[in-house]
Amino acid sequence: MAITKKPLVHEMESALQKFIQAAPDAPRMAKPARQPKAAEEDGVQITLRLSKEQLERLTKMAKRQGIARASYIKRAVFLQLEGDEAK
Repeated sequence: MAITKKPLVHEMESALQKFIQAAPDAPRMAKPARQPKAAEEDGVQITLRLSKEQLERLTKMAKRQGIARASYIKRAVFLQLEGDEAK
């Protein structure tokens, strides 16, 4: 048995794309590239510094409600804003 060199990842992906494009329904199956959600929403990314305990509490509450931690944080911020603006 001959010893062969493991193909590089980009070579494998290139071969996979060629294989997919050769399929009879390839043009119909092609999807346009999506932009990241942040670009779609015109959002601004920020950084928060929290203690590990605070982060664990946030994660626990988000999981309990079945939502992502980032969604939980966004909701909490906007609920607080609404409350403050109502005063």
